[in-house]
Amino acid sequence: MKTKVLLFTSQDIGNDVFSWLHARNDIDLTVVTQRTQRDEIYGYRATLDLCLEKGVRTLTPKRIDNAFLTEVEAMAPDLIICAYYPRIFPRRLLAVPPLGCVNVHPGLLPHYRGTFPTPWCILNNEKEIGVTLHYMDEGIDTGDILVQQLHPIGPDETGHELYKRSMKLCADILIENFDKLLRKELPARKQPAGGSYYNRIAPQYRIDWHQPRSEIRNQIRVHARPYFPAYAFLLNKCVTINKASFIELDDYRAQGSGTICKVFENMSFVVSCVDGLLLIEDYDMFPILRPDDIALHIRPGNRF
Repeated sequence: MKTKVLLFTSQDIGNDVFSWLHARNDIDLTVVTQRTQRDEIYGYRATLDLCLEKGVRTLTPKRIDNAFLTEVEAMAPDLIICAYYPRIFPRRLLAVPPLGCVNVHPGLLPHYRGTFPTPWCILNNEKEIGVTLHYMDEGIDTGDILVQQLHPIGPDETGHELYKRSMKLCADILIENFDKLLRKELPARKQPAGGSYYNRIAPQYRIDWHQPRSEIRNQIRVHARPYFPAYAFLLNKCVTINKASFIELDDYRAQGSGTICKVFENMSFVVSCVDGLLLIEDYDMFPILRPDDIALHIRPGNRF
């Protein structure tokens, strides 16, 4: 007999997990998903489109209400999987599948619980990101842990790049352990006390050049394209910055925070921070009214 799986998912991870489950002949798959503006804005392929293409039964509830719960109970799934589905599961839903409800989360639980932990890993100077496969309970990312992995964070990896990669890492840990999950071969362990919870970051960041340069650089990484980049005002222009790196100059003398110290031929430039220098490598300036606007503004001595 086929195992009935109800997959709650969205975004790129939904496509990876759906495609793998759909290719198996021992799975009776139903998908709960939705199409959102994020799919179009950030270039994700909506899982709903893939389900319609493959002829897989798909549910698109606006909320998890009594009518939807009654429908799920009638389906009697053996296992429920949650992979980046933005809703909290009520007790009634958690009680339906005999194999339980499992979730994949981009955080090394009990640390980095919450809806959007990946940018905080960068802001907190983490060198690794954790992914966790765990049972779900009525809390937010508080259920018993099944499997965990750690993966390095690239030194220049942006917030969007890490977010997209976290979906692939979460899909991989689920797929690698799926059969053990069905056979109940994964020992579950309670989460240790403590931990941390992180919600979304502010959608915009205006650079404060009086902050440590590491913090400024991390904020630039987190907000880099396709998000709204970190920004600062220079004279009568707004400068949005997508990439910055540490730089040491032998002839550097401490200047006021936000002062342009040096400009290179390719128009990358060095800015003084409270504790050192940042090389600004990728930026845009608005509004550009004349061909020489950038050269007039990006010059030593000018100050943000």
